[in-house]
Amino acid sequence: MKKKYFQQILSVMMMAAMMLTGCGSSEEQTIGGQVSPGTSEPTAEAAGSVDTLTIAITKDENTLAPFTYVSGTGLTVNRLVYDTLMTTDAEDEIIPWMVEDDYEVVDFKEYTFTLKEGQKFHNGNPVTAEDIKFSFEYPSSQKVSGQRKQCDKVESIEVIDENTVKFVLKEADINYMRDGFSYIRILDDAVYEGIEDGASISDSIGSGMYKLVEYKTGEYYKLEAVEDYFRGTPKVKHINMPIISDNTAIQQGLLSSQLAASTGSIGIEMIDTFEAVDGMTVYSNPGFAPMILNINNGRAPFDQVDFRNALAYGMDVNTICKTLYGEHALVGTKGAIRSDLSYSQDGLEYVYDTAKAVELLEGLGYTEQKDGIRLDAAGNLLSFEIVTYAGNDLRSRACELIQTQLKEIGIDVQIMTMDMDTADAYIWPDFDVANGRDYDLSTWGWSTSNSLTYLISLCSSDFAAGNYNVCGYVSEKFDKLVAEKLSSVSSMEEMEMLLKELQTVIAEEVPLITIAYADTLQVCNTKMYDGWKAGKGMNVINIFSFVDEQ
Repeated sequence: MKKKYFQQILSVMMMAAMMLTGCGSSEEQTIGGQVSPGTSEPTAEAAGSVDTLTIAITKDENTLAPFTYVSGTGLTVNRLVYDTLMTTDAEDEIIPWMVEDDYEVVDFKEYTFTLKEGQKFHNGNPVTAEDIKFSFEYPSSQKVSGQRKQCDKVESIEVIDENTVKFVLKEADINYMRDGFSYIRILDDAVYEGIEDGASISDSIGSGMYKLVEYKTGEYYKLEAVEDYFRGTPKVKHINMPIISDNTAIQQGLLSSQLAASTGSIGIEMIDTFEAVDGMTVYSNPGFAPMILNINNGRAPFDQVDFRNALAYGMDVNTICKTLYGEHALVGTKGAIRSDLSYSQDGLEYVYDTAKAVELLEGLGYTEQKDGIRLDAAGNLLSFEIVTYAGNDLRSRACELIQTQLKEIGIDVQIMTMDMDTADAYIWPDFDVANGRDYDLSTWGWSTSNSLTYLISLCSSDFAAGNYNVCGYVSEKFDKLVAEKLSSVSSMEEMEMLLKELQTVIAEEVPLITIAYADTLQVCNTKMYDGWKAGKGMNVINIFSFVDEQ
């Protein structure tokens, strides 16, 4: 029965790929850059280039436009369609992309850029400084809080000439190169001008190396290379992206060479299987997206620091990390950032101590028990729900481990599996933390933990700055440090000192529990295409996999 199920899924994938690739003879259809059974080898027009690849995308991300995508997967793929002024390389270093190398920065507050020549949007309109100005103003009126936050940091934008633009920030921001200029997608002002809701625009018209030529809701995307792209013609002409959310189906598609790659990762249990297949390469790189246990700090009893600390002592974070990822992850710390970053504060490792957890709980008055579960003052069981995404096996497994461990200290946890949209509505309604939250615990993750302002986004009670604060954490200590020191930071050394202080506060007050930073484990078929590039925190589906860095 299971074999038949896989065959049905793969049949759908193949049909979608053939539809995307275009018409061919009845004897020969290209699927994912390979010729169907009965023919010989895949063809390439030039060394290192191919005509078509089929790459699974794990979610339907709407039109891939900057105001319609729904997750980090959409942000990854829409970077192929939309350019940014700056970008990050394989070492996670910021480098210029759309602009000349001689850009000017004054006190991390004033930035002057000159556009590289030859850039144009997919509708043929040239990219001008006016488009850059518009791209950093328009999101301020939109619902996507991350973009709105970055654009609201800008005090003024001056168009000096057709290709030169000057930004002045309201306050110095040492990390705006990453948070702003490497994040905000460049828009054609002719497309969005006068449109109140950017999400209503169905056409994805960027200036990136690929244009979206077809999208069928719930089924597939079709990308086509821009041959006169200013950074060079992409080495893959067509990318077909069937939408496949089932991990097993993706793995079968990769093993059968129906897929060349996927936007998603594989589990550690599949590494040996793929490495044993000729032409398959497993790329493993440090990941910056943590698995987090969110705690709703605004809901009793999670509003008590001692209760949150009891949760942390009652969880064996090291064992959870090892069970889920083996050697392919870095365990989280109470400081909420990767411990191998230069500004990580030492000595903030989680300590598994059930006796300490029990001591804290009993100190809060939770002494009575019924069937091993503690009771509150009203005689109610300490029973809570943990929300997790359906179809995410790793997060579901994490929930099971958390459930087992917390039961040992007398806390009952019920796992609530929900589709993404439903879960988000409870945890992050309308993707705006100012709209509140309605959950006890949840599994979560952010892909931006390498940003110098990540902790502020995660924990500031000013929701304009703390736009990732889905835990509703409020800390006088944390907010005071940010208010007194952030605006006066004038060097990397000062920023790192501030971040270490902030980590200490978070470690004391435990607004959330960071379980692990999993390595990115992605599989690519290097016989179909050998240009894949991987790097720190980088999905293999990235701009450098298709155009060489210059």
